[in-house]
Amino acid sequence: MITIRKLFGRLLGDECGLTAVEYAVLGAIVVGAISSIGTAFSGGLTGAFQLMIDNFTS
Repeated sequence: MITIRKLFGRLLGDECGLTAVEYAVLGAIVVGAISSIGTAFSGGLTGAFQLMIDNFTS
């Protein structure tokens, strides 16, 4: 039981890997934002081109 407490104490005090985790979370947020903006932009762009095509052909 004492060994487990020492292990948890050492893990809680260790901040070496924290930066990598922060960058991974930030990267996931950026990818999610770009993906959602790209999807919304794609739909609007498709609608704009379809409107132009409809106006030119009629």
